[in-house]
Amino acid sequence: MTEYSWVVATTIYTGSAFDHEYSVTAKHTPWKTTVTAVSIDDVEYPIGRRSSAGSEDEPEVAVRASGWLKTRLKVHRRTEIGTMPPREEIHVTSAAMGGAGEVEVRKDLEVVPLLPEAGSRSEARERRRAAHPEKYALFSGLTMLVRLLLPLLGLGSLFAWLFDPIARWMTDHVLPLFEPFVRWLQTVVAPVGRFFEWLFNLLFGWIPDISLGFPDWVMTTLRIGMLVLLAYFASRSNLKRRQKKLEESQAVHVGEAASAPESSDERSY
Repeated sequence: MTEYSWVVATTIYTGSAFDHEYSVTAKHTPWKTTVTAVSIDDVEYPIGRRSSAGSEDEPEVAVRASGWLKTRLKVHRRTEIGTMPPREEIHVTSAAMGGAGEVEVRKDLEVVPLLPEAGSRSEARERRRAAHPEKYALFSGLTMLVRLLLPLLGLGSLFAWLFDPIARWMTDHVLPLFEPFVRWLQTVVAPVGRFFEWLFNLLFGWIPDISLGFPDWVMTTLRIGMLVLLAYFASRSNLKRRQKKLEESQAVHVGEAASAPESSDERSY
């Protein structure tokens, strides 16, 4: 770990995934996630910013990066016919306050987390999450609840005196310039909106609209609460599955470290 503070930290993550050895060096800050080095099977690869590969002068493996707060690395591998499609992805994320994060290698639907280096804030974060999975799952659910409920609280009316003049000016002078684009966008987005409305009714349409004099926001809140519960259980399951994979990787590393001195002693004889 070459850099450390409460909000900025550079951490090395290592581990095995999909028959390859990975080492990823990431810089975590609250405003950006930066990957400074990637090593696959003990070979370090430069990180390109293009999202595609395939020229003849490129190596057998190429790593392409994208993203800002969450960096996604696509690992391209050359095939027998000379093309270089993406084989696996490395997802690097930072904690909300920076200074820590996590790295995962993904292929199809399988996810393998990499181990943060010992003594890092990322390792301490993993230990806390493993010790209190319910707490962190509940926090994830409450975060979703806040994001969904804020539009229903009418907080915008508190700042109407400030935004109304700006909105009127934009409506009179700026909006007419974008009317053709807005009409085209509405025609594109309308089918998507109808699909989500159909999906919501399919998932929660069975809840009867009981007319007991309650305001509409009560039923809306109940439905949002069900989404929060789903987020809680999904997050809790993900944390437990992640912890299991980290424990398996840790056991492999401990076994390799324990066998290394024995092999060196045998060579000395």
